[in-house]
Amino acid sequence: MKYLLLGILLTSCSHFPSQTMTRTELFFGLSKANGGSVSSSDFQAFSDTVITKNFTEGSTIIDAKGQWLGNDGKLISESSKVLIVVSKMDKNQSEKIEMVKEKYKKYFQQESILRVDSKVKVGF
Repeated sequence: MKYLLLGILLTSCSHFPSQTMTRTELFFGLSKANGGSVSSSDFQAFSDTVITKNFTEGSTIIDAKGQWLGNDGKLISESSKVLIVVSKMDKNQSEKIEMVKEKYKKYFQQESILRVDSKVKVGF
């Protein structure tokens, strides 16, 4: 009986309507080069005026903590935000993503923003 149920579940899961889209993640560090940090209200203002206006179909922002080894071998950690956008990637969308990265770097004195794009299958 349990194998029959498992088979039914697996069969029904594979038939949901889906499409291939691109999941983009941007990793925004919250530490500034001058030793300060991006405040919650500053990030929220950036989100409201830049992120939301460019990704009107929606996005997700997650609190995160990044870490790496510095040149001296010491562990460095930094609070960060991860922006996730799922879209039908085209040239215009890619340019919007790059523009958001550049504005964040300029506004908050950042050296770089990590961008990760991956193909995903989504269903609504």
